Amino acid sequence: MDADYEVQREAILAMLERERRSLTASLFGLAVLICAVALMGMPQLHVIAVSLRGCSFLFTRWAATDLERVYRERGDTLWPRRILFVAMCLTGATLGLMAFPPPDNALVASGLMIYAAVLMILTLIAVTLAALSGPRDGMLASFLLTLAALAFAYPEGQNPTILAIGTMAVIGIRVYAANTGHHIIASAEILVENRELSDELSEALAHAEFLSWRDPLTGLFNRRKLFEEREHDPQSGSARHVLAIDLDHFKGINDRHGHAAGDRVLVASADVIRARLRAFGADHLPAFRHGGEEFIVILDGCDGAEARRFAEALREDIAGIDVGLAGTGRETVTASIGLARWHPEETLDDVLQRSDLACYQAKDQGRNRVSAVA
Repeated sequence: MDADYEVQREAILAMLERERRSLTASLFGLAVLICAVALMGMPQLHVIAVSLRGCSFLFTRWAATDLERVYRERGDTLWPRRILFVAMCLTGATLGLMAFPPPDNALVASGLMIYAAVLMILTLIAVTLAALSGPRDGMLASFLLTLAALAFAYPEGQNPTILAIGTMAVIGIRVYAANTGHHIIASAEILVENRELSDELSEALAHAEFLSWRDPLTGLFNRRKLFEEREHDPQSGSARHVLAIDLDHFKGINDRHGHAAGDRVLVASADVIRARLRAFGADHLPAFRHGGEEFIVILDGCDGAEARRFAEALREDIAGIDVGLAGTGRETVTASIGLARWHPEETLDDVLQRSDLACYQAKDQGRNRVSAVA
C-alpha cells in the first residue's frame, strides 16, 4: 500500500464529503447573489454574470462528485483532478465577474450584498477544499485576475477601497486555507497510520490465535487443540475412530539427511493426510500433529470397515512420499498406523492410549502397516 497515496486519498475524500455537506451554504450564497442582482433592477451584465456563476456551480459540483467517485474506486485521478482545477478556476472567474460595477441608480445595499456573498463563497470553498492546493489557489488567483481585468477595462466604475479590501481578504483567505489544508493532511496521516497499526495488530492477533491451536511447521492442529476434543459426545449417535500415525525410522532420516530434510518429510506427511481426508470427503474432520513424528486423525460418522479402508489408503499415500532427500539411493518413508474406535463412554486419553497401543503393535509386526483394536 502506498502510504502517500492513502494519505492523499483520505484527505481528499474527507474534503469532498464536507463539500457535499456544505451544499446548502453554497446554494444560499448563490441565492444572495440572485437577490442582489434583482435589487439592482436586473442589469444585463450582472444577469449574465450570475447565470455564469450558476453554471460554474453545477460544473464544480459535477467535477467534485466525479473526483470523489474515482478516489473511492481507486482509479486514475489525473484527469478528474485537472477537470476540478478548471472548474475551480471558472468558479473564481465567475465570482470575480460579480464585482462588475453596478448601475449608477442601483441601491448601495445590493452592491454590498454582492461583495459580502462573494467573500462568503470564496471563504467557504477555499476552506472546504483547503488541502487541494492547486484548485484552491487556482480559484483565488482567477478571482484576483478577473478583478484586475475589470479594473483595467472599467477604471471609472471601480472603487479602489473595495478593491484593496477584496485583495487583502483574498490573501487572508489563502493563508487561512493553507493552514487548514496542512491540518487536514496531518489528520489524514494520523488516520492512515492508525489504520495501518490496527491492521498490523489484527494480523498479529490472528497469527497468534492461529499458532495457539496450529502446529507452525505442518499447519495441522496441535496438541492443545487435540485436547479440546476431551470427551466424545454420546448424544451424537455417530461412530468415531481415532488413528495414531507414527512415521517409521524417522530418527534415521534426521540422522542421515539432517533436520531440514526431516521437516520436509513432516510437511509432506501432513499434506498427504489433508489430501486423503479430502478424498475421503472428510476434509472438515480434524487432523493433529501430536508431537515429533506422530499424527492423530479423528474420523467421525464411519464404521470400522470404512475407517480401516481410510487408514490403509493413508498408509499407501505416505509410502509414496518423495521429498527429494539428499544422499544416494532412495529413502523410503513409511508409517505405522494404530486404529481404535472411540466408544461413547471413553475419554480422549483412553482412546489415545488404545490407538497408541495399536500403533506399537503395527511396528512390532514389521512397520508400514495398520493395526486395529476394538
